[in-house]
Amino acid sequence: MPVRRGGAAAAFAPVALLAALPVLASVWRQGPCLERGWGGQEPFWRFCYSDLAVSVQTSGADRGVRAFFAGDVPLDHPPLTGAVVSLVAGLAPGSGALATQRWVLGLWALLAVAALVLMAWWVRTSPGHRDVDPLQVALAPVAALTLLLSPDLLGVVLATGGLWAWSRRHPVLAGALLGAGVMARTYPALLLVVVAMHAWRTGRERELVGVAGGALGVVAVVAGPLLLTSPSTVTRAWAASFENGAGLGSVWYLPTLDGNAWSPTTLTVLGVLGVALAVVLAGVLVLGAPRTPRLGAVALVVVAVVLVSGRSFPVQSSLWLVPLVALAGLRWRDHLVWALAEGIHFVAVWLYLAGLRDANRSLPPSWYALALLLRVAAVVYLASRAWQTATGPSVGDEDDPRGVPEPVPEVGAARI
Repeated sequence: MPVRRGGAAAAFAPVALLAALPVLASVWRQGPCLERGWGGQEPFWRFCYSDLAVSVQTSGADRGVRAFFAGDVPLDHPPLTGAVVSLVAGLAPGSGALATQRWVLGLWALLAVAALVLMAWWVRTSPGHRDVDPLQVALAPVAALTLLLSPDLLGVVLATGGLWAWSRRHPVLAGALLGAGVMARTYPALLLVVVAMHAWRTGRERELVGVAGGALGVVAVVAGPLLLTSPSTVTRAWAASFENGAGLGSVWYLPTLDGNAWSPTTLTVLGVLGVALAVVLAGVLVLGAPRTPRLGAVALVVVAVVLVSGRSFPVQSSLWLVPLVALAGLRWRDHLVWALAEGIHFVAVWLYLAGLRDANRSLPPSWYALALLLRVAAVVYLASRAWQTATGPSVGDEDDPRGVPEPVPEVGAARI
């Protein structure tokens, strides 16, 4: 066993080193803003806008995590994300808004390298996913575009860890990580539903008690202190999402481009219907398939449906899909088709925003609409490919209803 583990670690080392490349690309793209700041329209033209950097300044996050728990840092993020951003900003050694922003992005870049390595390792070591490619996480083009745009990475890491822990038969840990993920980004709540369906299909219903206990315990630890000191901080991000109109990237933004924005109530109804559709599709896939489908593929279908049907689909939300694409077992061809569409939309959205104050330099709304639809179509394509591969042959626990990996013949430390 020690030889196998050492061999696996050695084989994974190049993947870990390559994970720095998307982060370096993100930092390079932030160069103009790191030099001049993130104010005005210039960051849009130079493709270096970062909500992470801007929100640190506008919310006063540099006052630290104590101020956040007191309700004095109005970050529009779920509680755990807001606390982490405030903690990082509060540790800034320099003074002044720009110095703090540079510190936050620099430290976040270092954390991003560790996060990509960790998620790639989880993909590599998930039972039933031995044919997946961890490089699809470590070298994801979409990660290079989105890592420093927002603090979404925190929720993505926790959600990925939760799926890994469930696949490794650690239900309490899975629940704790997914519960923390819900406190960092909302979408891991969908993964809890996927895990529950998978448990029912594989005869692991009793383990859901551990999942529920772990999730509720972490939610209580994170939200409890805030409910005592600043209840509005717990619900601020979610309440704001129900009050906002259609956001960039959403198909429901198309009427806004035409000057006929839909009401928040209508968008809420459409969003709820999208979540319901995602849950129904997951049920059909998990409970109706001839063999237990890949957990990552089901998760990809669910998250993709919610993203394309939601009231907002910002550029940074695509980071949610990166580890799921790998866990679903999709090929690089599918990954790159999606990445190309994301890249086109990435350029289009900043040109569109940059031109809102200067009609002579604006990207026409019709061109932005085309880029938006191309991106949505690419995500739908990912979901369809995940559906096709969900019931395909796999090695390990998903072919065995009891979740026991099949033995792998070995010669020494080499697998054959």
